[in-house]
Amino acid sequence: MSPLGIAAVAAALVASAIGCVVHGIRVQRPSIAQVRAILLPGNMTASGSSTSPVLRWIGRHLDGNEAGGATATGGSTPLAADSATLASRCVAAFAIGTFTVVLSVSAMIAIGALPLSPAWLVLAVGTGGAAAWVMMSDARTKLARRRREFRRATNDFIQLVAVGLTTDQSVEQAIEFALGVGDSEMFSLLRAELATAPLRGVPLWEALEQLGATYDQRELSELGASIERQGMQGVSITDTVNALAESMRAKALDDLEREADKANANLAGPTVAFVVTTVVFLAYPLAIRIGEAFGG
Repeated sequence: MSPLGIAAVAAALVASAIGCVVHGIRVQRPSIAQVRAILLPGNMTASGSSTSPVLRWIGRHLDGNEAGGATATGGSTPLAADSATLASRCVAAFAIGTFTVVLSVSAMIAIGALPLSPAWLVLAVGTGGAAAWVMMSDARTKLARRRREFRRATNDFIQLVAVGLTTDQSVEQAIEFALGVGDSEMFSLLRAELATAPLRGVPLWEALEQLGATYDQRELSELGASIERQGMQGVSITDTVNALAESMRAKALDDLEREADKANANLAGPTVAFVVTTVVFLAYPLAIRIGEAFGG
């Protein structure tokens, strides 16, 4: 059999194996018990008992919710990695990279441009692995950016609630005002979770605490605890929310300053390289003429 035929057979076998892997790592459809667990109070995420170990590893690697990040309203969120989809894309990227190298090398071997060597197989597998890693890194970068956006949306939400409380509004009215002002995608996530809480029989303060615990936003949990104390003990939470808003403003300012310093540090290298290159470009003709003058 010719090298091209061997490559075609190998490609077919690898494609079949990849198809089996993709089919095996897909998340099963949630059962009735899992749906009920999502809708019951105190359960913001679905049970991960039907999640494969591969998907759990991907979820931990991305520092996200396990296997899809289902929320109380169902489905995945912009803050949670859909592990099944990401795994399928990584496998597809690996397959495309591997097939590209295998077919290219096989064609070159068939025309005698390259010798037959096991090193080409290692190159093909390495290229596929690099493509899958790029896909994983891109997903991690997007996830980190969305979580920063959610952090900013949480900050804006707390600030608006504090503004609403200073106008003698009730807590519910202040929260409704804050959710109505925000129009970003992350505000839509907050609005969806808090608006459906009464339909699920979840108190507003408990929904806030669950959101804070699920997405690692301590301020939301503190706001929920303050609302609970107001409902239980009848104490005013205006001062508490104002202090929380002030603390978040200071932290947001510190984060902005740190990001600005990081951006300046990243620009230092290119700036020095540009200056040195410009100086060399302008000084080189002068140096040549001085050398010719002294040499002449």
